[in-house]
Amino acid sequence: MGRLRLLVAGRRPVSGGRLALLALVVLAGATACQPGGMTGVTVPCAPASGNVGGCVTDSRAGGAVAGATITASPGGTTTTTDSQGAYSLALSPGTYDIIATKSGMAASKFQSVVVGGQTARADLIMRSVFDPTMPIAEPTITVSGLSPGDTVTGTRSFTATVAASNAVREIDMRTSNMNTTPQASVLDNTTATFSVNSTLLANGPAFVDIIAYDFNYNAAEVVINFTVSNPPSGVAPATPAGLTLVAVTTGQSLSLFTTQRATTFAQLGIQQDPSILSVGGQSINLLTAPSNATLFVQASWTAIPGASYKIYRSFSATGPFVQLAERSTNIYQDADPSLAPGLAVYYQVSAFNAGGESAPSAAVSVTPLPAFNLNLTSPANNITGLPTTPAPTFTWTPTALVGDHQGYDIYVWGVNDPTFAWRTPAPMMPPLAIVDSTTISYGTGGTSPVPLQPGKVYQWDIYEAQAQTIYVLDINNVVISRAVSVANQSTDSSFLLNRPSGSLNGPFRLTTMQ
Repeated sequence: MGRLRLLVAGRRPVSGGRLALLALVVLAGATACQPGGMTGVTVPCAPASGNVGGCVTDSRAGGAVAGATITASPGGTTTTTDSQGAYSLALSPGTYDIIATKSGMAASKFQSVVVGGQTARADLIMRSVFDPTMPIAEPTITVSGLSPGDTVTGTRSFTATVAASNAVREIDMRTSNMNTTPQASVLDNTTATFSVNSTLLANGPAFVDIIAYDFNYNAAEVVINFTVSNPPSGVAPATPAGLTLVAVTTGQSLSLFTTQRATTFAQLGIQQDPSILSVGGQSINLLTAPSNATLFVQASWTAIPGASYKIYRSFSATGPFVQLAERSTNIYQDADPSLAPGLAVYYQVSAFNAGGESAPSAAVSVTPLPAFNLNLTSPANNITGLPTTPAPTFTWTPTALVGDHQGYDIYVWGVNDPTFAWRTPAPMMPPLAIVDSTTISYGTGGTSPVPLQPGKVYQWDIYEAQAQTIYVLDINNVVISRAVSVANQSTDSSFLLNRPSGSLNGPFRLTTMQ
């Protein structure tokens, strides 16, 4: 079974910031699960051999859920995830539900996993339970109008019905894709009707992926495999050119990241869209990645008029390459839990239309960076009597040296003032003004500084920080593969400024000399 993507019709599109609880089932192959927030590469999640195996994490590419009980139903065969979140089950041929449970966490289930022939892989994502007094039990999804093995030509409508112990929060649907935000979503309802248009898919195997979760974060997922049969016509398109990769690692889930950035950027008077990450002149919309992602790879390529695309991935330069998605646009964000910091990953892309599919492009690789965080150092927090002449110097310390280069932006703010006294960068300047340095004197570059007043309380912080490594340049020195890691942020709202992607221990306060 491949993993693909396409445009679909549903009752309501889902927003980029909405939580999606996801589980994945794929054929066995190279993969890794890894705890989030790491500062070095550890042994990736590698399930032992079995009929069904996988990893359990708390978000996409997030922390491993160790000690979760994995149960196959029927039969009741159980096992427990190890320290890396890995598990494996030896099962007789048949069809099973794979259920993950753990004290304090919502239940997660993948329905109708077929055992027999090739080994199945079931990766599940579990969230901490929202309310321990509410039922902790996985929902069940029933699908009518589309059955496994159906042949689809044209548009097919089908209905998902959910039975749950709590009120149903959302039913999401993807077509031939499991890695990005849903193409369609229905809120606060036990039934949802979706449709799939075969003319937007390539001939051959395809699937719909349906996920439902309730108000206590219990989740269920089912995949319905079908075959696309469109009458061929015309000539197949050329192989896409210009494949580029950017791997993005964040310290916390994007649902927090984008909210915090929006608040802080507005307070600092920065007009740049806080949901847009600018990397070497390329804009990456963080809201298009799953809201619970902490690591994703964005692949983009030159569009071909009238064509759609297939994206392939491997964890080896020599393959095999597994189809991930089908897309009608020339950008794809891969947030699979098998991605891990320090683990090289390779991508190819092909184009298709009614005439057939092109040859895949040459493989391009990228290695995601570990999480990048920092701590403020000096002036120390709550220091008093700080001289204003000469201008004070601010220093900070990364928790680990991540990437080939690191960039930062700083602000200084009188705690009772309506606006900042000084910040970098100045308006209309590129972001991340402080490059490969962890120190700067007040007023160096950036906005015109307001003179520091004697006997006044200020706070300072790094409000934006990023590490970066460039891996591949083409013959014209254009970057085609790079990785970035965006520093952590806080959810502490007690400060004047919420931190969007800055220090772990700031902001620091200081009082100038009388």
